[in-house]
Amino acid sequence: MLMLLFLGSFPKLVVSNRSKTLITLASIVVAGITCLPSFIPDVILLPGSAQVISGPLYPAFVVYLAMGLIGAIALIVYQLRHSSDLDRERIKYVAIGLVLTALLISSTNLVLPLLVGNNNLAELGSYFILIFVVFTAFAIVRHRLFDLRFVIARSITYTLLLATLAAGYSVAAFSVSNIFFPGDSASKGQLIFNTAIALILAFTFQPLRRFFERITDRVFYREHYDSQEVLNDFSKILVRELNLDRILKHTLENLCEAVHIQFAQLVIFNRDRVYRVEHYGPLPQRLMVAPELHTLNRSIIVADELEGGARKTLMDRHSIRVSMMLTSREEFVGYLLLGDKLSGDIYSDQDIELLEIIAKELAVAIQNAKAYAQIQEFNINLQARIEHATNRLRVANRHLKELDRAKDEFISMASHQLRTPLTTIKGYLSMMLEGDAGPVSDNQRQFVQFAFDASERMVNLISDLLNVSRLSAGRFLIQTKPTDMVKMIEEEVHQLEQHAAAKHIGLVFERPKVPLPPAQIDDNKTRQVVMNFIDNAIYYTTHGQVTVKLKQTGNAVRLEVIDTGIGVPDDARKKLFTKFYRASNAQTVRPDGTGLGLYLAKRVIQDQGGTIIFSSVEGKGSTFGFELPLKPSSVKHEEPHGHEPVRK
Repeated sequence: MLMLLFLGSFPKLVVSNRSKTLITLASIVVAGITCLPSFIPDVILLPGSAQVISGPLYPAFVVYLAMGLIGAIALIVYQLRHSSDLDRERIKYVAIGLVLTALLISSTNLVLPLLVGNNNLAELGSYFILIFVVFTAFAIVRHRLFDLRFVIARSITYTLLLATLAAGYSVAAFSVSNIFFPGDSASKGQLIFNTAIALILAFTFQPLRRFFERITDRVFYREHYDSQEVLNDFSKILVRELNLDRILKHTLENLCEAVHIQFAQLVIFNRDRVYRVEHYGPLPQRLMVAPELHTLNRSIIVADELEGGARKTLMDRHSIRVSMMLTSREEFVGYLLLGDKLSGDIYSDQDIELLEIIAKELAVAIQNAKAYAQIQEFNINLQARIEHATNRLRVANRHLKELDRAKDEFISMASHQLRTPLTTIKGYLSMMLEGDAGPVSDNQRQFVQFAFDASERMVNLISDLLNVSRLSAGRFLIQTKPTDMVKMIEEEVHQLEQHAAAKHIGLVFERPKVPLPPAQIDDNKTRQVVMNFIDNAIYYTTHGQVTVKLKQTGNAVRLEVIDTGIGVPDDARKKLFTKFYRASNAQTVRPDGTGLGLYLAKRVIQDQGGTIIFSSVEGKGSTFGFELPLKPSSVKHEEPHGHEPVRK
């Protein structure tokens, strides 16, 4: 029974309380059976021997012993398969001693009496117990099965404690009582005094016990430490630090000082190559290299637990007492190698349990630190690339600005140079059409009209380019004056009525229902915007009509030009008011457009403190317009120039 309970609880608990109860009850029943006359009815004493007569209940005892032996073997196998390497080394010798002792005792005290009918060899069973004692003692001394120092220290503690209490009670109860209570019979006062002394000693038991424990711990546990405090300090380091080098350095320093280790080394791998190495304390003359480290290849190896082999030889050669493999999420991280303890003692159970916890936390912290370092390195490389690309963009942008400035200067110069001869050509063509140069035939008039229209388009294009050049140079300024918006719209609508009639499109102007006050705006530039909106609406409308609406909204005047034309595609709306941009369907209908009209219109309106109005549905029409304050808060001024219309 005791063997089953021991194997079911050491090194880990595998037998439930219910099973323990059943085993205990079965043992009590069998013990009761052995006391009955039917178990062993008689023993015949012979010279030099004794013959045991077994009864009908004796087979039940045999079955009990057989089941116990089978259960013990099963528990031994289970513990060996499910224990750590260190625990497996410990229970291996205990298991061998138990099995050998049980088999030999069963043979001499059970099997042979049944087979030969006598128990001449039964007395040998007592000597076979020494086999179990020897194996267990070897496990205790060689593999730290139990902490003998704890047993010795606590034995001395309680011996001193009991001796102190006994001496104190003896002195108080006998010596003092003889002085104050003489006589042989115990008086009432003496009984009260003895009771008080017993209570005082009872209350001093715990303080005295702690006192003697501190003394014995100083003798037997000179390097004692609190595992929880070590883990708390270790966790603080891991929480505080993200840098891998500082984590390795501080953890090794903290571990060696707390557990009193001579030296320690951390070897971190990245895949199959050494990534970082950190050490603390005086390292041995020879250090392990990567192939030797991979030879260890076990979660934890204590050199003192090994009896021989390649690992034992390797660790002794490099003065390594403990090797721990660091793994995180089934990923290999590296090795923690520890040297001898400063006291020369072997590593205790407390040391190994602490190291196993630290190894798990350290592996996770190292993985996190490596990931953080990779992120930092990536950020540094990315920042360097961004700075390099930014510098290249700055240079390219500077070159582009220089090219743009040269382009604007060229456009401005070319436009001014072309504008004068084109104006002259346009004037002479106009005089020819009016007959100032003499009669012109119908064929000649047609050719001259073509030339006049082309020169007019060229003048308008040059005007657009000049306006863009002024915008880039900062010379596109606003010159405001009181303006009758209704009269302006009427004039522009009247000028474009023939264009609309030629396309069989209606052009309607919806005047405001109440008179409008004069607007403080740039008449010339605003007129160009109005003409651009109406002209574009007529040009891009194939059927239906164009409606021009003007009304007052609070302190602003609102113009809307509504058409039933081709509309603007969704993908073109964000770029519609940018320089030189034209929608794809507009390019098909009007290939000669410049893409400057809407860009200039937006600038003119915004420079006067207004906002552009735009909405469109592709294939159904568009609405272009603006809203201008009647009295803007601030205006700009510019030298007067011609009022050629800008076109989309």
